[in-house]
Amino acid sequence: MRRARAWLGALLLFAVVAAIGALPGLRIYWRWRETNPIRSGLAVAERAGCISCHGPHGTKGLPDPKSGEDVPTWDGGMPMMYVSGVEDVREYILDGVSKRRAASPTATAAREKEGIRMPAYRGFLSPSEVEEVIAYFMAASRSERIEDASAARGRDLVVKFRCESCHGVGGSGGLPNPGSLKGYIPGWLGPDFAELAADETELRSWVMDGGIERLGRDPLARFFLARQRLQMPSYRKAVSPEDTDAIVAYIRSLRKKQ
Repeated sequence: MRRARAWLGALLLFAVVAAIGALPGLRIYWRWRETNPIRSGLAVAERAGCISCHGPHGTKGLPDPKSGEDVPTWDGGMPMMYVSGVEDVREYILDGVSKRRAASPTATAAREKEGIRMPAYRGFLSPSEVEEVIAYFMAASRSERIEDASAARGRDLVVKFRCESCHGVGGSGGLPNPGSLKGYIPGWLGPDFAELAADETELRSWVMDGGIERLGRDPLARFFLARQRLQMPSYRKAVSPEDTDAIVAYIRSLRKKQ
């Protein structure tokens, strides 16, 4: 009897997997969870203890008991006097200070007054881990200049509506969504997104209407979309068509960098 139940369970599982693989709208789920340097960089920063001082996701620095100032945050709050580019970030991670700041007598005097000092991770993090932390920092700080005016405006709108609260820093995804088929909210990078928004028309529909007709016609997709706890809202009343174009341009610019 147990063997029969086991076989029945195996057959049912096979049928479900086969059905998922056969549905164009849900081929996305026939893969392991995707990853990207931004998500990996956050994981490295958490393991390395960076968040102990810079706060959760680098958003709330500890107050320094000696200087009276807070440890700089990464979410757009890092003053340009500390970091002016990728190389400065790399030097801070490796040596605890950038060469530019180390050469400044004023900056050195300020560091001497700090009770919480940036540690050096040279020899503790691998070169690939350093680059991943840099990828996360650059996404979280939004310090990279966007040349395209429409895409730059799109980033401002994404910040205004806090889209990254669900879709992850820099659209890196992975935040939990109970009840969804994969268990998390997809980001804007990688093949997950390409399956859910096959073209810019579908992407605009996600923004404006909170869904697309293609998945709405798919019974299995419709079941999981209704079952998931966090639903994509409609922004039709909040953003104009021009705003939507700007958001699309920003997401497109992120995907071009991959």
